[in-house]
Amino acid sequence: MMKTIMTAMKTSISEVMETMFFLPVEFVDEPALKQIKALKGKKGKACRLDFSGDCSGSVILLTPRQLLMEMAENFMGESGESMKEDLLDGTLAEAVNMMAGNALRKIKTKVPFELSIPKLVPGTEFPENEGTLIINTTGPEMAVHITLG
Repeated sequence: MMKTIMTAMKTSISEVMETMFFLPVEFVDEPALKQIKALKGKKGKACRLDFSGDCSGSVILLTPRQLLMEMAENFMGESGESMKEDLLDGTLAEAVNMMAGNALRKIKTKVPFELSIPKLVPGTEFPENEGTLIINTTGPEMAVHITLG
């Protein structure tokens, strides 16, 4: 199931980042631990969304502040200087919601997936194990981690 979700998540991330945030992406499928640690070290913001259905799990999106500001600017059509923390947090929550929701709806299941409300978590809580994708953008990298179980 993890391979199916990862494939759907990559497709979804590409679609969401390109259509909603106007940022093309490429993936590092099996990132080295040092890449994940370096991204966590940039004091990025993270947001977690739990899901349940045929299987349950969570999706965590970790985004450096600089990239999050660019995403918010592109999404909201406002300049970065006017962005307050709540707009950045809302952009991050909406991004993980769109990415996970779009990915999970593409998977054929007996029991439909249900999504929780996205919640902000400290970037330091981002896992450093299997299930992580590093996403290269035209600017900084971001990361997504999927946990099943």
